[in-house]
Amino acid sequence: MEKQDRLPKMDILTAICERLNIQPDRIIEKEVSGINDTFNQIIDALTDQEFDKAKKLVDKIRVKDLNSDFDKQRYYYLLGMVQIKDGNIDDAIFNFELVLTQFATTSANIYLAMTTAGMALAYLQRNDRERAVRLTNRSVKLIDNKKLIGSLHQWASINCQIAELYWRLGEPEKAIECAERGIKLCRERESLFLLDQLYMYVGRAYIELGDKEKAKENLEIAKSLSIARHGDIMEKSIVKDLKKLQ
Repeated sequence: MEKQDRLPKMDILTAICERLNIQPDRIIEKEVSGINDTFNQIIDALTDQEFDKAKKLVDKIRVKDLNSDFDKQRYYYLLGMVQIKDGNIDDAIFNFELVLTQFATTSANIYLAMTTAGMALAYLQRNDRERAVRLTNRSVKLIDNKKLIGSLHQWASINCQIAELYWRLGEPEKAIECAERGIKLCRERESLFLLDQLYMYVGRAYIELGDKEKAKENLEIAKSLSIARHGDIMEKSIVKDLKKLQ
């Protein structure tokens, strides 16, 4: 790219910054960096299950201020995830479709897989299991493509999303496989990000498989990690699941 006298696209640049542990605002103009900060705040709010906060942050973004297709991808993906939490499934599906069609970027970034998984969750909420399974499997094929560009947090998020989907779809073996992939990635990078939720889905999957010992082991880890990350147990259902295993 340097030889061609041009900068990498925004999605590539953002992933590079996180990989190198560099704040994007050191090399990105302030206005663009501000948008990145808002997107990151929305992601953090969704991760921490602060859905009202996420909705307020999304509502503050003006589409006309989004200068690139990548920014529009991120916006409509996050808007769709907020709408799912609000129960606005039709609107969420519409916005996910925008990400996958109208605002698809030329570079293969991880939002393709994340949006496909989001679409699967939307159809699962509609009780359309067949379509949810098809979209979940498609998102797995997308993340198996090593050419996808994404940060550590995005890779951990997509593996957690898919683990949840497979668990809810009654496919515990696949849920464990995806969750353990995310766990391995976080451990390699010495990050606690989403580790509590990843272990939670491993534990829940083992409950479905009837392996109480492994279920309890993983849920205890999830409980400890949740306290380490948040100062409290974010998923109260972890405590309920552990009580059932006593």
